[in-house]
Amino acid sequence: MSSIKKIIHLLTLFTITFSFGQEIIEIKNIDQINVSDLTKDIQIVKKDKDNFKMVWWIPTQYWQVVMNGSSIVNSSEIDQFVEILDEYILVATMNSELTITGNFKPKYSKIQLKDEKGNMYEELKGSEISGEYLQVLSTLKPSMTQTLGQLGKQLKFHVFKKTGENGKLITPMAKFSEFSFIMNEKSKFSFKLPLASMVEEKVCPKDNELVNGNWKYCPWHGKKLKLQTK
Repeated sequence: MSSIKKIIHLLTLFTITFSFGQEIIEIKNIDQINVSDLTKDIQIVKKDKDNFKMVWWIPTQYWQVVMNGSSIVNSSEIDQFVEILDEYILVATMNSELTITGNFKPKYSKIQLKDEKGNMYEELKGSEISGEYLQVLSTLKPSMTQTLGQLGKQLKFHVFKKTGENGKLITPMAKFSEFSFIMNEKSKFSFKLPLASMVEEKVCPKDNELVNGNWKYCPWHGKKLKLQTK
């Protein structure tokens, strides 16, 4: 197996603490992040009769979480490919019609990226993407097809620049932010950061229950939430 194929499946995530002004968000340790919860955070599916639309934002951290703990590749290879994958924003989409035979018929999709300020960005052409990144994508597509079957065959990849018109990251994992992918100029798929699945839960001082780490106040008791370590 080539290094590219290995690295797609084997990446490592480090524990990070982010500070948002007065607010401190604790990112979970790698062994605490549930890959199913993370996947739910980055996949949005919409169904309208027999039409299925899906937008799957695939941040670099996803691969890191999924393949944490393997020893097939060494740390230098991991670092190298983390850098490649982190060069752009990657999203996989599906827009398909379910036929009477139970198969999916793909439909045309135009994908745009909208930042929190409302600025719109078009996906990059192949000539605008680095050769190393394209090489990773060429390996990733058949891998997903093999894993996901017919669904994998319907997926299309779209690549966008990481930074917006203001020179800042469009999807800043370390800040409260939001962004959207727009399909065919009308279907909106929105994501809010930081991802709840990666944030350490907070404690309600009323009943000591753990709740969403992105919340500031308990929605049931109205009490300001506390960090578990405080």
